[in-house]
Amino acid sequence: MRTFHDESGRLWEVTVGRASYGTQVLIFSRRDSREVRQTLMEANSPLDAQNEFNGLGEEDLRGRLLRSEEWH
Repeated sequence: MRTFHDESGRLWEVTVGRASYGTQVLIFSRRDSREVRQTLMEANSPLDAQNEFNGLGEEDLRGRLLRSEEWH
């Protein structure tokens, strides 16, 4: 899990998760609210997802947050 600030200065936590059929996702949760969002990763396995996650910088995370969808 990592934390970062979005373009508006809000603090988010992000971690790797799994969705249906083994799809790897990034799960974003905002620290000061109940907002939770997700976006698909390119990785096909948990190990690849962790490696992809480890290679993401804060700008990458902000970009993926902008493209994310509300988590249900």
